[in-house]
Amino acid sequence: MRTIRHLLAAFALLAVCFAAVPARASLGTNFSDQWWVPAESGWGVSVHQQHDTLFVIFFVYGPDAKPVWYSGAAVYQYNSGNPLFAGDLYQTSGPWFGGDFNAVPVSYRKVGTIQFNATSVDTATLTYSVDGTTVMKSIERQAPWRYEDFTGEYYGGLDYSASGCSDPTSNGYFEQFGPIHVDHSLVNSMTLVAQSSAGSCTFSGTYTQAGHMGSVTGSFDCGGGVAGPMQVFEMERTGSGMTARFAAQTGSCTVAGRLGGIERESPRN
Repeated sequence: MRTIRHLLAAFALLAVCFAAVPARASLGTNFSDQWWVPAESGWGVSVHQQHDTLFVIFFVYGPDAKPVWYSGAAVYQYNSGNPLFAGDLYQTSGPWFGGDFNAVPVSYRKVGTIQFNATSVDTATLTYSVDGTTVMKSIERQAPWRYEDFTGEYYGGLDYSASGCSDPTSNGYFEQFGPIHVDHSLVNSMTLVAQSSAGSCTFSGTYTQAGHMGSVTGSFDCGGGVAGPMQVFEMERTGSGMTARFAAQTGSCTVAGRLGGIERESPRN
């Protein structure tokens, strides 16, 4: 059985400088969002994800400078070795929106292909072709219209894996459960207090958001002189709670994991 001292050390491990390890997207990442090139305002793509498939809708313009409608389903390429989605691209047309809908003029044709290659949680390379013309763009989640509010009381926990540690007892897979308290201010500062049988750690930092995905960069304090920089990323707020991912490097240890919880109607002591 682990000692309390070892549990506290393991709990502190998850909170050390996450910035040292880059955020790497996975199939579990939710790429649903509006995507664009900031320097090219006026066009973009809307991405809707269901498991391993992205439905991508383009709002772009044709050679005649008139709006044109392209869409396609891009499926995750499991053997690609990276978060790559690919599929066919179609152009659709139909009746004028202001009259009675008539399905007869509705038509579609395959015009090319689409690839969505995620380079991080918030960035991707979009490659698509239309009637022989190929376009490649480096896109990112569109700037948010409103910032999410994570303030609340949650009950959940975290799991993480540690490897490469000079102390072999610190390597392995760990799980911890308990209440999570979040204060998220209007000036986008955030404080998160996670509690478990191992103790309590407080995370404080500056919140930023890309599309609907949030991240926090700042510092942590687990007491007893255990403190340092930290980063939490891929934060999502839902109607039932919140989730996030983290990555860490402390000494020789490499740590990566997840945290989250369901929102509580009222705090329970």
